[in-house]
Amino acid sequence: MGKQFKKMSFISNRIVAFTVAAGLLGIFMTGSYFYQAVRKGAAIVPFVVMTVCFLLLISFAYFGIACPYLRWRHKVEQFLDGYLPFEEIDSQDIMLTPYTYLEEKKISEILNSTQVVNLNKRQAQYLALQNQINPHFLYNTLDGIRSEALIAGVESVAEMTEALAAFFRYTISKTENMVAVEEELDNCKTYFKIQQYRFGDRLRLHIECDEEDRESILRCRIPKLTLQPILENSIIHGTELKIGTGNLTIRLGLTQTRLLIKISDDGVGMDEQTLERLNEKLGKTVEQFDLQKNEKSGGIALVNVNNRIQLLFGKEYGMHIFSMEGVGTEVEITIPIIKNEREWKKRSV
Repeated sequence: MGKQFKKMSFISNRIVAFTVAAGLLGIFMTGSYFYQAVRKGAAIVPFVVMTVCFLLLISFAYFGIACPYLRWRHKVEQFLDGYLPFEEIDSQDIMLTPYTYLEEKKISEILNSTQVVNLNKRQAQYLALQNQINPHFLYNTLDGIRSEALIAGVESVAEMTEALAAFFRYTISKTENMVAVEEELDNCKTYFKIQQYRFGDRLRLHIECDEEDRESILRCRIPKLTLQPILENSIIHGTELKIGTGNLTIRLGLTQTRLLIKISDDGVGMDEQTLERLNEKLGKTVEQFDLQKNEKSGGIALVNVNNRIQLLFGKEYGMHIFSMEGVGTEVEITIPIIKNEREWKKRSV
């Protein structure tokens, strides 16, 4: 842990240095006074009083300041190493400062929030599932199916298998949290291609982009798997339930500071009450939203995407839904413009 703090300076180190210097100065002054008193034959009662006071001061500094601080530091080290829950730190009778107490209370509230617990649980479940799937085995199997399909002359099966492999490769193997818009759009096209084998010509995808900003838009960085879950939601709850051809449209544009993405469908839409409830969920903070209570009430994919955006960029970003029953639905997403990894790291800091 010492290597991490090598180039940093801390007020606690200055307090220790000041205390040591004051102690040495006190010892020097007391010794000097005693020497002068003995040399001149003066009374040593003031020296005894001064020594007792100095020893009491040292005892208070050790038992009242140093020991509580060392206990606190030991608990923090155990927490950082994963041996203690944060509540053990927060439950101490003596805190460093009032502001430290408020900071630890806030951290405790965040760590104990239902949403964080559920997110950790879902992440653990996802990682457990991911570890059970050997990506190379999956890709090799899909490649083998594709080869057999080509040999048999069944090109549709070969193309579908290839699309499925590309989709899994992006979803499972690509580990970056932030990806280019172009990569997200390519994944949407792959997912749509897979869905077309089910719906055929009943489903159409349109991607519209401001031509003058096209290059800048495609280079923008957004959270991985932001668009595909919304596209999937539009198919399941919108166009799939519609009689006839369904159109899905992804529109992208830029303002001075924001990337605007609109995903719309001309499906069945939703009534005002359903729309209001869904936007109310999106308006809740991460701490307020109870994942387990809302999981069965629909819109969980949209809420998850919205929560990820707000956790990364703040409450001023996220999504809003517009819909009219029998006409269709539009999901509007706002994300800050991030063009490269340096901007993203700077913003994270």
